[in-house]
Amino acid sequence: MRRTLPLILLVGLAFAAGCGAVLAAGDRLELETRAPTLGAAGTPDSAVVARARVIMDDDLADAAVAVFDRVAPRIHLNGRLLRELGPALSTFLLAHERGHLAHHHARRHGFGFTAIPTPSSTLRGYEFVADCYAVRSLQRGRPDAVVAAVRFFQLRRGLVTDAEHPPMGERADSLIACLSATAQ
Repeated sequence: MRRTLPLILLVGLAFAAGCGAVLAAGDRLELETRAPTLGAAGTPDSAVVARARVIMDDDLADAAVAVFDRVAPRIHLNGRLLRELGPALSTFLLAHERGHLAHHHARRHGFGFTAIPTPSSTLRGYEFVADCYAVRSLQRGRPDAVVAAVRFFQLRRGLVTDAEHPPMGERADSLIACLSATAQ
């Protein structure tokens, strides 16, 4: 009992100090935790995109997958599937994956030893953000890639997707809305 009392007091003091730090941080802390999907100052983080390693993996279950990691961001590409999709749509998909990295999209979040899966609704929102990033980055230099993506999603409007991706028709509509907004 003698040894546990000082330990309990120490834990209590540490907890109180942590609460004090949270209260002192106020709105700054809230902003940092509220917007984990954005780069510095709410803008895409081009430094993460520049550091990203592109890894070819024909055994990948999808055409492309971004893995956000502050130290070693990477994009995995299924070259076989991308060749089937063609150069324009492949260009869009690569830009889309760069959008995930630029906005720090992660499938799992957490501190310490346990990572918590990101909710499906959030993952679906990530797709719209990454799509719009791709539109903004390609609309002038590779408009054919944007057109290819819009057509791809429009032709599959009624296709059911997985829990992590929005319906194809919604993505087509979102691409058009993003294109309209960035053209103004």
